[in-house]
Amino acid sequence: MDIFLLIAVAFGASWLTFFSGFGLGTLLTPVFIMLFKDPVLAIAGTAIVHFSNNVFKFLLMQRNVNWKIVIPFGLAAIPAAFLGAFLISSIQDITLTSYAIGESVYHITLLNLIFSIVLLIFALIELIPSWSLTFSKQKLWLGGAISGFFGGLSGHQGALRSAFLLKYQLEKEVFIATGIVVALVVDLVRTPIYFSKVDISDISGGWMYIIIALSAALIGAILGKLLLKKIKMRFLTVFVSVAMILFGIALTLGFLN
Repeated sequence: MDIFLLIAVAFGASWLTFFSGFGLGTLLTPVFIMLFKDPVLAIAGTAIVHFSNNVFKFLLMQRNVNWKIVIPFGLAAIPAAFLGAFLISSIQDITLTSYAIGESVYHITLLNLIFSIVLLIFALIELIPSWSLTFSKQKLWLGGAISGFFGGLSGHQGALRSAFLLKYQLEKEVFIATGIVVALVVDLVRTPIYFSKVDISDISGGWMYIIIALSAALIGAILGKLLLKKIKMRFLTVFVSVAMILFGIALTLGFLN
């Protein structure tokens, strides 16, 4: 049953992530925690799947990358991601309150609350025409720095990256491909820092889970590519915005800690 859950989550999250740009790591980590019985090893296993899946998606979409967006966005994300990953062990998150549902206890933390508020604001700006907001190309560094920092700090860089890239009214293929490259850049920065805190030999007993999850994720990415031509950009914009709202609410309530 655990294997079926792993396949379903990895496949479903990868397929949805292909369009939204975020969610695979967030949804896969809890499953790996259940299987590995160790949060540190679960994060390491998730990082392997996340990075490998991004490499594969890049190969699928490389022809559609807008390098004029990627270069300033990615260059700003690199030092920010490094700073966030470096600070992850020194910043003490503050638990504002806790509550229980059945036998499960959830914690509402300050960092997640701040991150969620930012997400909700960007999502509402996208969904409410009168709140329309655009950024000049000169502001790309700002989006890269903010999304990169949160990517290194908490792993939640995808939602903010998508929020910023939506504002540039890119074609759907370009939006997805450009987001993939930026995600890959952040992964290249933060993954070695995460693994510096882990003994890779400890994962030896879990390679089967990692391979299964990666295989399912790659199939999900292929399906996403096949369905891309049938999806309109407006639908994609609304889909990403709604996903950001749901993600922000779940993060605020502590469901994704």
